[in-house]
Amino acid sequence: MTLLSTDPLFWLLAIAGVIMTGISKSGFAGGAGVLAVPLLSLVLPVPTAAALMLPLLLVMDIKTVRLYRNAIEPKKIAKITFAAVFGIALAGSAMSQLSPVLLQLALGIFSILFASWDKLIPLLGRLPGAAFLWGGISGITSTLLHAGGPPIAIYFLSKKIDKQQWLAQAAMFFAVMNFIKLIPYSLNNLWSFELLLHGLILVPVALLGVKLGNVLQQNISQQTFIKLCRVLLALSGLILLIKLI
Repeated sequence: MTLLSTDPLFWLLAIAGVIMTGISKSGFAGGAGVLAVPLLSLVLPVPTAAALMLPLLLVMDIKTVRLYRNAIEPKKIAKITFAAVFGIALAGSAMSQLSPVLLQLALGIFSILFASWDKLIPLLGRLPGAAFLWGGISGITSTLLHAGGPPIAIYFLSKKIDKQQWLAQAAMFFAVMNFIKLIPYSLNNLWSFELLLHGLILVPVALLGVKLGNVLQQNISQQTFIKLCRVLLALSGLILLIKLI
């Protein structure tokens, strides 16, 4: 990547991915946030695409937490957050050894399966240690692919929580997780001045996406919200699988 990329495809994919992620974060609790890295990896190596997105995710997280701060209940996400920290540590320490291809394949299959199988999701929520299972998987997939949304969507769908609670708890969960991810990304030297400069230019796009997502969620019902989250979960899985072809 040059100091300022002149590749129109890069900017087109970056703007599309960042806006979709912002809309997803504030409107659909991360359901489509998985799209950004697969899109950017069409023109960038996957680690570079992930490194570009992390500071932008933090900007979006701060804005989203401010939007839903009155509905956040830290106790409700304590277990999945603890598990996610463990997942981040595991993925961060083995970043150069874990196969992102296999991880992407498994996550894609799980996402499509759980989005379309109504009877399976409640069973998953009643499994012993479900919070630790999906929180840990989210930490791993988020660290490697910024694809922590589908595992948490699976967990939240099983709990049948209302729209505002879903958005608020997800906002806080991802804010904590993305802040902690700064550690393994820094230790693995994934950033450069050029990359951070490109990210800085995309900050207004990230804020626009968050604004659009908040407006959209205010105009849809609880039932529609859940249906859209299922669709986005399935779409996320499909994108992950298509990227492997």
